[in-house]
Amino acid sequence: MDLPKAAVVVSTRNRGESIIRTGLSILKNDYPHFELIVVDQSDNDLTQNAIRPFLKDSRFRYIRSQTRGLSAGRNIGIESAQSEFIALTDDDCETPDHWLGGLVKAFSLDHRIGVIFGNVETGPHDSNQGSIPAYLRKGSFIARSVYEMHRVNGISACMGLRRSVWFELGGFDELLGAGGRFRSAEEMDFTLRTLRASYLVHETPEVMVIHHGFRTWDQVIDLIDGYLYGIGAMFAKHFKCGHHETFNLLLHLAWRWAFGGPVVNLGLHPPRVLRLIAFAKGFISGLKTPVDRRKGQFIQLNRNT
Repeated sequence: MDLPKAAVVVSTRNRGESIIRTGLSILKNDYPHFELIVVDQSDNDLTQNAIRPFLKDSRFRYIRSQTRGLSAGRNIGIESAQSEFIALTDDDCETPDHWLGGLVKAFSLDHRIGVIFGNVETGPHDSNQGSIPAYLRKGSFIARSVYEMHRVNGISACMGLRRSVWFELGGFDELLGAGGRFRSAEEMDFTLRTLRASYLVHETPEVMVIHHGFRTWDQVIDLIDGYLYGIGAMFAKHFKCGHHETFNLLLHLAWRWAFGGPVVNLGLHPPRVLRLIAFAKGFISGLKTPVDRRKGQFIQLNRNT
């Protein structure tokens, strides 16, 4: 049976030659039919110069964009893709040879699956100096409604989605995610909207990437602050849209934040006061930001291309 074509989308900004490791690992994948789309939002030409050897590969496409933000970059890449099955990873990750095939296979479990998350393992690093965010799930799980969203914790460093679902939902909210106004929570928001649209979300340890995004301990604290700020803004948006079932998720997360540790491994247990303050600031900022209730997204006044 012929396997469906797939597309890998990587959004990058000011990474220079570090994108080479990511690109090489993806192009080594043994899946027979795929394209790699790199969307470059850099302020300089270092990344463009670094990827020139990839241009000889017919599977590779390069898009230069003046936009800012991970979600904007991914939306541009997915929009230009010619495939239903989209794989996402970050520009500081490395994929094994069977990664893409594993993602496509995971979609075959049920035609209603709209989003897939895999494991994110850490690359070599000095744990005394800092950490690399990671996410490891031991067993598979399929969420079938918003009320099971609290059991979904995957991150977009290893994520797959159906392009048709992405199109139906209007893409990622570009005010969420790294480089955007609210700095994070784009994958959580997209997952919530996927479940609200009656699609399924599948997490599986059978698919994984290696993350090389090392952060010092000070940078980890900044990451936590941005992570909770974005989550706060995201919840404010859903409440403004009248998605009151989202309150169930907030209750579960509040319990985890009060009495447990983070599911995503950050190398430390972040201070609860820090998490609360960051979440509150994000929530207030989200309440002040206009929302398109029909699309379920923040209203963005302008967007360069």
